[in-house]
Amino acid sequence: MATNQPTETEPLLARSDPIPPNEREEDSPKLPKLLSVVAVASICRGISMYSRYESFRYSPQAWHTAWVAFPGLTIDMELWSTWASLVVSFASVGWWSAFSDRRGRKPVLFVSLLGPVVLDFIFLTIAKSSLHDDAISVGLIIEGLLGGFPTFAAVIHAYASDLSLSMLSRTVMFGTIQAAMVIFFIVGGYFGVLADRASDLLGLRHGQNLAFSLGIILASANLTYVYSALPESFAPSTIEDPPVPPAANSTLKYIFAPFSTFLRKGPSRRQIFFLATSTFFYSWTLALGPRLVKSTADAGFFSFLPRWLLIIIPNIAALLTWLCVIPALASLVKRTYGDTETSGRLLAKSLAQNSILLAALCTLGILIFGGVRSSPLYALFFSLYPLTAGALPALYALAASYWVALDRSAELGALFGALSIWVSWGEYMSYSTFNWSYITWGLQWSSFFLIVSLLFLVPDGPPPRAGALVVDQTDDAVV
Repeated sequence: MATNQPTETEPLLARSDPIPPNEREEDSPKLPKLLSVVAVASICRGISMYSRYESFRYSPQAWHTAWVAFPGLTIDMELWSTWASLVVSFASVGWWSAFSDRRGRKPVLFVSLLGPVVLDFIFLTIAKSSLHDDAISVGLIIEGLLGGFPTFAAVIHAYASDLSLSMLSRTVMFGTIQAAMVIFFIVGGYFGVLADRASDLLGLRHGQNLAFSLGIILASANLTYVYSALPESFAPSTIEDPPVPPAANSTLKYIFAPFSTFLRKGPSRRQIFFLATSTFFYSWTLALGPRLVKSTADAGFFSFLPRWLLIIIPNIAALLTWLCVIPALASLVKRTYGDTETSGRLLAKSLAQNSILLAALCTLGILIFGGVRSSPLYALFFSLYPLTAGALPALYALAASYWVALDRSAELGALFGALSIWVSWGEYMSYSTFNWSYITWGLQWSSFFLIVSLLFLVPDGPPPRAGALVVDQTDDAVV
């Protein structure tokens, strides 16, 4: 007899409700394990991105723009390959994210980490050969079909959400994840530099082969750890019925999931669309911080500081925002309002709104006082801008609070998949359009995008669930 159990062919069907927060204290050791996976994956990504740029920086087909500029380290984004990977990821992220809701985060995390390994192996085996352009195209398609970076970002946020003991702790965890991805990406880039230097000392013909090999070894170890040691964040429901043939429109449903996730008919549809639009517009400004730092250093402002220190200080300020300011704000809100869904929503929305507002004020201030490089106001706005880094984790947490309020917490994977692909597209457009040489143009557009993003955040979201659980204020949040 047929039952109502969801089947393998319908990954969007809801799984059983997550375990209530006050029954999940035993899950807290899973967070360090997740962070270790994120750290190693980010190191591998840094090695890979540096080595790809160094391998094909002079290729006539390449279109590069600087992504990371640190003392002794430059990592470029190759725009054509990034665009190709995002196009394929757009078509696959909906299915993988829905699959993570149905069958668990761990398999999707494994698959999203496998794609870069395949691509790096192709880079390693065909470096400098006549086949490298065609082979890399195939590798990018494979990486995109396996989810790409958007699926990786989505599944780690969904995994962290499964572990969160409260709405407040979810925002803190998202900030910690963001910090880990940035820190270890830079570390990976320096590993690539060291591998390059070692290749020169060893006299290797293709210097980047050592770096690619190192990245593949680390990534393989990370895959082994995920497969054998990383626990699942929730217990997937079992399949009791034989698979049912998928509906004829199921493929299109998943391809268009980045749209349909936010346009689905139901309560608070308008607020959900506004939040997604706000996040997308904000992501168009993600290139501004690095561009602004380099422009300021090139112009000779803060001449009393060594150039390397001027570059590092804003990044340290952003890391402190993720690792110190957000936890401090969460602790303050918890002491004042308790640890409830309402207080968690308050923290996420206030942090997002104030961060975006401060970013808009800083961009406008730099536009106005940018011509007077000695102006103390320019120094003030430049120094405050890195403190707006909390906006993106807050937007992710705010979206999660909307889903919980709508009793759609069993679809958090689909939510983060849709958000991540739009954030990735916004970041790509930001880096591809904001040129180093035209910082004023970038500031003008960034201020516009920030104001629009802020306006779309004004409406309140769906009201928190009636009778929502309140976590004892003496309990420690997972941070």
